[in-house]
Amino acid sequence: MNDYIRMSITSDLFVEKPQQNVEVLGNVPVKTIIYEILKEFGLKGAHGLWFKSTKQELDLNRTLVEQNVGMGAELEFGKRTTRFPAGANEITGKMRGYFRAEGDGRTFPLAWQPALIGRSTDAASASQLAVDLKDVDTTKSVSRQHAQVTEDLGEYFIQRLAENNQLVVDNRQLGRLSPVALKSGSVVKVGNLTMTFVLEEVVDE
Repeated sequence: MNDYIRMSITSDLFVEKPQQNVEVLGNVPVKTIIYEILKEFGLKGAHGLWFKSTKQELDLNRTLVEQNVGMGAELEFGKRTTRFPAGANEITGKMRGYFRAEGDGRTFPLAWQPALIGRSTDAASASQLAVDLKDVDTTKSVSRQHAQVTEDLGEYFIQRLAENNQLVVDNRQLGRLSPVALKSGSVVKVGNLTMTFVLEEVVDE
């Protein structure tokens, strides 16, 4: 599908003309659109796009079509703000990782580390998780704090956090104190859920 979508993008960062009416290919990832905006206006840093009416942020790694952005959509553009849990550090390198869930393709970007993977039970526990699998873990096979991912100089490592937490990476069952390196395309099974780890060079810095 190569159709263009006519829509408006509003931002106070567009100094001369806060509302831009544009035509954008519906089948390109949102991060590509953001990259073009950053180049056009000479901006740097982490930015995002939101639905103007609901303030719901668009997934950077999915296309407009995949996120039901249609003709005449009204979006907002601005800087992204992320609140990190206590003791966590922002991942600032050029190589950024995210998980893509099998099935619905939902993505979970890793913005900080150590990045906890688990299933939240309330708002407080959700704020501690980098990868909250509550909405996709229908069998409740994932514990509240199941595993964690760390990053060092662009390399990512994963380990489980308890002996009874099922964690398999590329068909290898992990021991509790045995973190292993993740490569782009690694298949990770957390409980009964399967995800793919993807590593990409950022384009929004």
